[in-house]
Amino acid sequence: MGETLLNVYRSELKYYISLYEYYYLRQMLQNIMEPDPNMGSRGEYFIRSLYFDSVDNIDYMNKVAGLENRKKIRLRIYDTDSDKVKLEVKNRFNSYMQKESLSITRDEALQMIDGDFDVLDGFEASVAQKAKNIMVDNAYTPKVIVDYEREAFIYPEHNVRITFDKNIRAAFSDRLFDPNLLMTPVITGPLMVLEVKYDQMLPEYIKNAISTARILNSSVSKYCMARELLG
Repeated sequence: MGETLLNVYRSELKYYISLYEYYYLRQMLQNIMEPDPNMGSRGEYFIRSLYFDSVDNIDYMNKVAGLENRKKIRLRIYDTDSDKVKLEVKNRFNSYMQKESLSITRDEALQMIDGDFDVLDGFEASVAQKAKNIMVDNAYTPKVIVDYEREAFIYPEHNVRITFDKNIRAAFSDRLFDPNLLMTPVITGPLMVLEVKYDQMLPEYIKNAISTARILNSSVSKYCMARELLG
Protein backbone atom coordinates (compact mmCIF):
# COMPACT_ATOMS: atom_id res chain seq x y z
CA MET A 1 0.00 0.00 0.00
CA GLY A 2 1.28 3.46 -0.86
CA GLU A 3 3.87 4.57 -3.35
CA THR A 4 7.40 4.62 -1.94
CA LEU A 5 10.49 6.39 -3.26
CA LEU A 6 14.11 6.14 -2.16
CA ASN A 7 16.89 8.46 -3.33
CA VAL A 8 20.32 7.17 -2.30
CA TYR A 9 23.28 9.49 -1.68
CA ARG A 10 21.99 12.45 -3.64
CA SER A 11 24.06 15.62 -3.42
CA GLU A 12 22.27 18.73 -2.18
CA LEU A 13 23.73 22.23 -2.03
CA LYS A 14 21.92 25.30 -0.70
CA TYR A 15 22.47 29.03 -1.18
CA TYR A 16 20.92 32.37 -0.37
CA ILE A 17 20.33 34.36 -3.54
CA SER A 18 19.24 37.95 -4.09
CA LEU A 19 16.40 38.96 -6.36
CA TYR A 20 18.83 40.46 -8.87
CA GLU A 21 20.96 37.29 -9.03
CA TYR A 22 17.81 35.18 -9.27
CA TYR A 23 16.76 36.95 -12.48
CA TYR A 24 20.28 36.62 -13.86
CA LEU A 25 20.66 32.92 -13.05
CA ARG A 26 17.14 31.99 -14.10
CA GLN A 27 17.80 33.46 -17.54
CA MET A 28 20.89 31.29 -17.89
CA LEU A 29 19.17 28.13 -16.67
CA GLN A 30 16.27 28.61 -19.07
CA ASN A 31 18.75 28.17 -21.92
CA ILE A 32 20.41 24.98 -20.66
CA MET A 33 17.76 23.16 -18.60
CA GLU A 34 14.09 22.25 -18.86
CA PRO A 35 11.32 23.77 -16.72
CA ASP A 36 9.79 21.33 -14.27
CA PRO A 37 6.44 20.27 -15.81
CA ASN A 38 4.87 20.37 -12.33
CA MET A 39 4.99 24.18 -12.51
CA GLY A 40 2.33 24.35 -15.20
CA SER A 41 1.28 27.72 -16.59
CA ARG A 42 1.97 29.52 -13.28
CA GLY A 43 5.71 28.97 -13.63
CA GLU A 44 5.96 27.75 -10.03
CA TYR A 45 4.18 25.48 -7.59
CA PHE A 46 3.16 25.54 -3.93
CA ILE A 47 4.78 23.42 -1.20
CA ARG A 48 3.69 23.09 2.41
CA SER A 49 5.44 20.89 4.98
CA LEU A 50 4.53 20.00 8.55
CA TYR A 51 7.65 19.04 10.51
CA PHE A 52 7.64 16.65 13.44
CA ASP A 53 10.30 16.47 16.14
CA SER A 54 10.92 14.65 19.39
CA VAL A 55 9.94 15.80 22.86
CA ASP A 56 13.51 17.09 23.32
CA ASN A 57 13.76 18.49 19.75
CA ILE A 58 16.55 16.13 18.75
CA ASP A 59 16.38 16.86 15.01
CA TYR A 60 16.45 20.61 15.52
CA MET A 61 19.30 20.37 18.04
CA ASN A 62 21.36 18.07 15.79
CA LYS A 63 21.09 20.58 12.95
CA VAL A 64 22.00 23.53 15.19
CA ALA A 65 24.97 21.55 16.53
CA GLY A 66 26.16 20.95 12.96
CA LEU A 67 26.15 17.16 13.15
CA GLU A 68 26.94 15.61 9.78
CA ASN A 69 24.47 12.75 10.21
CA ARG A 70 20.95 13.88 10.94
CA LYS A 71 17.34 13.53 9.82
CA LYS A 72 14.00 15.28 9.47
CA ILE A 73 10.47 13.83 9.38
CA ARG A 74 7.69 15.74 7.66
CA LEU A 75 4.35 15.58 5.92
CA ARG A 76 4.29 17.43 2.60
CA ILE A 77 1.46 18.62 0.36
CA TYR A 78 1.28 20.62 -2.86
CA ASP A 79 -2.31 21.82 -2.46
CA THR A 80 -4.37 22.28 0.70
CA ASP A 81 -7.30 20.55 -1.06
CA SER A 82 -5.24 17.50 -1.98
CA ASP A 83 -6.03 14.02 -0.69
CA LYS A 84 -2.47 12.93 -1.42
CA VAL A 85 0.22 13.56 1.21
CA LYS A 86 3.89 12.61 1.26
CA LEU A 87 5.42 11.24 4.43
CA GLU A 88 9.15 11.89 4.13
CA VAL A 89 12.14 10.84 6.19
CA LYS A 90 15.04 12.95 5.00
CA ASN A 91 18.44 11.64 6.07
CA ARG A 92 21.50 13.82 5.61
CA PHE A 93 25.14 12.73 5.58
CA ASN A 94 27.12 15.98 5.30
CA SER A 95 26.37 17.26 1.76
CA TYR A 96 24.64 14.03 0.72
CA MET A 97 20.95 13.37 1.16
CA GLN A 98 18.80 10.25 1.19
CA LYS A 99 15.06 10.84 1.10
CA GLU A 100 12.58 8.06 1.81
CA SER A 101 9.07 8.98 0.77
CA LEU A 102 5.69 7.32 1.16
CA SER A 103 2.36 8.43 -0.31
CA ILE A 104 -0.47 8.46 2.24
CA THR A 105 -4.00 9.86 2.27
CA ARG A 106 -5.30 13.02 3.88
CA ASP A 107 -7.12 11.00 6.55
CA GLU A 108 -3.99 9.01 7.34
CA ALA A 109 -2.01 12.25 7.65
CA LEU A 110 -4.60 13.64 10.06
CA GLN A 111 -4.31 10.51 12.18
CA MET A 112 -0.55 10.99 12.37
CA ILE A 113 -1.00 14.64 13.31
CA ASP A 114 -3.28 13.48 16.14
CA GLY A 115 -0.51 11.16 17.37
CA ASP A 116 -1.87 7.89 15.98
CA PHE A 117 1.22 6.41 14.35
CA ASP A 118 -0.35 2.93 14.23
CA VAL A 119 -1.87 4.02 10.92
CA LEU A 120 1.56 3.31 9.41
CA ASP A 121 1.18 -0.41 10.20
CA GLY A 122 -1.01 -0.72 7.11
CA PHE A 123 1.90 -0.08 4.74
CA GLU A 124 4.41 -2.64 3.47
CA ALA A 125 7.08 -0.05 2.64
CA SER A 126 9.99 -0.15 5.10
CA VAL A 127 9.93 3.65 5.54
CA ALA A 128 6.50 3.36 7.21
CA GLN A 129 7.80 1.18 10.04
CA LYS A 130 11.01 3.18 10.24
CA ALA A 131 9.09 6.43 10.68
CA LYS A 132 6.72 4.87 13.20
CA ASN A 133 9.55 3.47 15.31
CA ILE A 134 11.37 6.81 15.40
CA MET A 135 8.25 8.80 16.21
CA VAL A 136 6.92 6.44 18.88
CA ASP A 137 10.26 5.78 20.60
CA ASN A 138 11.11 9.49 20.80
CA ALA A 139 7.64 10.94 21.41
CA TYR A 140 7.44 12.95 18.18
CA THR A 141 4.77 15.63 17.78
CA PRO A 142 4.02 18.26 15.09
CA LYS A 143 6.19 21.35 15.56
CA VAL A 144 5.88 23.87 12.74
CA ILE A 145 4.49 24.39 9.24
CA VAL A 146 6.59 25.90 6.44
CA ASP A 147 5.31 26.80 2.99
CA TYR A 148 6.62 28.61 -0.08
CA GLU A 149 6.46 28.79 -3.87
CA ARG A 150 9.04 26.84 -5.86
CA GLU A 151 10.37 27.45 -9.36
CA ALA A 152 12.29 24.44 -10.65
CA PHE A 153 14.51 23.43 -13.56
CA ILE A 154 15.55 19.88 -14.42
CA TYR A 155 18.21 18.13 -16.46
CA PRO A 156 17.63 14.37 -16.83
CA GLU A 157 21.29 13.35 -16.93
CA HIS A 158 22.43 12.71 -13.34
CA ASN A 159 18.92 13.73 -12.22
CA VAL A 160 19.90 17.39 -11.84
CA ARG A 161 17.30 19.64 -10.24
CA ILE A 162 17.75 23.35 -9.47
CA THR A 163 15.07 25.18 -7.52
CA PHE A 164 14.30 28.70 -6.36
CA ASP A 165 12.20 28.76 -3.19
CA LYS A 166 10.36 32.07 -2.76
CA ASN A 167 8.25 33.75 -0.09
CA ILE A 168 9.19 31.26 2.61
CA ARG A 169 6.68 31.46 5.46
CA ALA A 170 6.05 29.60 8.71
CA ALA A 171 3.38 29.02 11.33
CA PHE A 172 3.47 27.43 14.77
CA SER A 173 0.57 25.13 13.93
CA ASP A 174 -0.41 21.60 12.94
CA ARG A 175 -3.25 22.70 10.61
CA LEU A 176 -1.59 21.34 7.50
CA PHE A 177 -4.69 21.61 5.30
CA ASP A 178 -5.90 25.05 6.41
CA PRO A 179 -5.85 27.36 3.34
CA ASN A 180 -6.31 30.42 5.56
CA LEU A 181 -3.52 29.65 8.00
CA LEU A 182 -1.79 32.86 9.13
CA MET A 183 1.86 32.62 8.08
CA THR A 184 4.88 34.70 9.09
CA PRO A 185 7.69 35.50 6.60
CA VAL A 186 10.88 33.63 7.49
CA ILE A 187 13.34 35.65 5.39
CA THR A 188 13.25 39.44 5.38
CA GLY A 189 14.37 41.39 2.36
CA PRO A 190 14.48 40.41 -1.34
CA LEU A 191 16.12 37.03 -0.75
CA MET A 192 15.22 33.46 -1.65
CA VAL A 193 16.79 30.03 -1.34
CA LEU A 194 18.53 28.29 -4.23
CA GLU A 195 18.90 24.50 -4.04
CA VAL A 196 21.04 22.37 -6.34
CA LYS A 197 20.44 18.61 -6.28
CA TYR A 198 21.98 15.89 -8.39
CA ASP A 199 23.07 12.25 -8.52
CA GLN A 200 26.76 11.38 -8.91
CA MET A 201 27.92 14.58 -10.59
CA LEU A 202 26.84 18.06 -11.69
CA PRO A 203 27.50 18.67 -15.42
CA GLU A 204 30.33 21.13 -15.89
CA TYR A 205 28.41 23.70 -17.91
CA ILE A 206 25.62 23.84 -15.29
CA LYS A 207 28.23 24.19 -12.55
CA ASN A 208 29.89 27.00 -14.51
CA ALA A 209 26.59 28.82 -14.98
CA ILE A 210 25.87 28.70 -11.25
CA SER A 211 29.39 29.85 -10.40
CA THR A 212 28.89 33.11 -12.34
CA ALA A 213 26.12 34.22 -9.97
CA ARG A 214 26.91 35.97 -6.71
CA ILE A 215 25.35 33.57 -4.24
CA LEU A 216 26.09 32.70 -0.64
CA ASN A 217 26.60 29.04 0.19
CA SER A 218 24.81 28.13 3.40
CA SER A 219 23.50 25.18 5.36
CA VAL A 220 20.00 26.62 4.99
CA SER A 221 17.30 24.76 6.91
CA LYS A 222 13.76 26.01 6.45
CA TYR A 223 12.72 23.99 9.49
CA CYS A 224 15.37 25.51 11.73
CA MET A 225 14.73 29.03 10.44
CA ALA A 226 11.05 28.58 11.27
CA ARG A 227 11.78 27.24 14.75
CA GLU A 228 14.17 30.10 15.49
CA LEU A 229 11.68 32.68 14.26
CA LEU A 230 8.65 31.31 16.09
CA GLY A 231 10.36 29.98 19.21
